[in-house]
Amino acid sequence: MMKDENVQLRNDNEAGFGAIESLVSIVLMSIIAVAIIMNLVVALRTAKITEVNHAASTLAVSKMEELASIDTLNLDDSYDAVENNVAWGDFNFTFTRTTSITVNADNTRSVDVTVSSNSTNVPSTVSFSTTFALWE
Repeated sequence: MMKDENVQLRNDNEAGFGAIESLVSIVLMSIIAVAIIMNLVVALRTAKITEVNHAASTLAVSKMEELASIDTLNLDDSYDAVENNVAWGDFNFTFTRTTSITVNADNTRSVDVTVSSNSTNVPSTVSFSTTFALWE
């Protein structure tokens, strides 16, 4: 048999990319993929919580604006309310909005509005408080 001059014989320790190297690279790629997926899940959950907090804040502010349009002298505890099943956007759950008004000794009105999500998956509670005063 003739040997081709261009063909080089390899030693056993230089046999190329083996099973061990392949297995190590697959394990490393799997670890990296799991880490990326975990970060994506956390990012999506954080985005959903932020969206729910924004909706709750908007519902609270809209109630404050509604109450601000009422003459301060007429604003009293008759406007206290608990509103269940307040809808917002395309959420598949609702909110509960609680309004409490206190007439203070100096004739100012303390107004507290609390909005809570009715979702067990994305629990959120937002509270806003302000004081309305009479103009003299």
